[in-house]
Amino acid sequence: MKKMNSILKNKLYLILVFSLILTFVLCQTNLVWADAKKVVKIGFIDPLTGNCADLGIGAKNSAELAILQANASGEFPYEIKLVAEDDASDPATGVAAALKLCSDPDVVAVISHFNSAVALATVHTFHRFGVAQIMPSSIHPDITRGNDYKEVSRICADNIAEHNFGIDLVVDKLGHKKWSSIYDTSSYGDNCNNNFKKVLGERGGILLSEDGISVGTKDFRPILNKIKGLKPEAIYFGGLTTEAALCKRQMHELGMDDIVFFGVTGLDSETFNEIAGPAAEGTIIVGKLALGEDSDFVKAYKAAGFSEPYEATGPYAYDAIGIILEALKKVGPDRKAIVDYIADPDFEYHGVIGLTKLDEDGQSVTGGLTLKVSRNGKWVPWSE
Repeated sequence: MKKMNSILKNKLYLILVFSLILTFVLCQTNLVWADAKKVVKIGFIDPLTGNCADLGIGAKNSAELAILQANASGEFPYEIKLVAEDDASDPATGVAAALKLCSDPDVVAVISHFNSAVALATVHTFHRFGVAQIMPSSIHPDITRGNDYKEVSRICADNIAEHNFGIDLVVDKLGHKKWSSIYDTSSYGDNCNNNFKKVLGERGGILLSEDGISVGTKDFRPILNKIKGLKPEAIYFGGLTTEAALCKRQMHELGMDDIVFFGVTGLDSETFNEIAGPAAEGTIIVGKLALGEDSDFVKAYKAAGFSEPYEATGPYAYDAIGIILEALKKVGPDRKAIVDYIADPDFEYHGVIGLTKLDEDGQSVTGGLTLKVSRNGKWVPWSE
């Protein structure tokens, strides 16, 4: 009997010891969980390498600034992290990046793509995964108009709005009626050229010639020599920064400075002025919203110590993140709830670029535009 009592006591002792150890382990685990704050991820995809890297890096820095401020605000019960992917201005690379981000359950929404061709390729992925995709800067109309995807929205003006805005100046006010067009044959450049021709025709302008070029073209002299003989008053360039700057520089070399050079937001980067050099002088573009040096965003960007300029894309990327942060406050880190919040007809957001409201296609009806001219190596607002 005594022996049985002894065995029972030993068993009870072992059970007690085991219970204490288990309790200690669980307590320590809970402490670790409490210390390890939940991380909510926001995806970012843009060209961080290649010809458009300056615009992608400016946007990325601006997105990081918005998240730094959010984490420092104490308004969120979790850490917010930006997960950045490089699309290298390539549709296939962009789709791979979109799949990677959408496959991570911690990614609640994504801002993406400077290049329209990449955006057009990825919208289907975001729709399939039910992830909100906000476009800060790609402008092909079909990104929002060419589908019925609730997940897709854009906070800048589209290509049609840009051309209407710009043609008001260069045709209606400055009176340049005779034009030649040079455009890259990407989906972006082709769309630019088509919209330019449409708006030019509606305003009574005359198109003397149009020439498509490949992205990466460096020698524009054969095309420019042909155009020079046609004596246009202005040349439209439907493409991006590097090719446009090389074209303008070669116009200067061929003595074509009397011909106005005009483009839209694809040229809105200080890289254009750097590559074109003094030949950039007088170039007119439709640009993104221009912010003054006294803007809170500009001050905060400088204070954050980024080595690269925020570029024209920066304020839009900053507001795109701001929209997602606002959604997190209102509906929490839930993919579907965020999509529904942004797609709500009553949605509006007040940010750096002003008021953002979206139509039934997710297209901004308020995306700010600015006419700019190159003066002394910088883009400045146009003034008559």
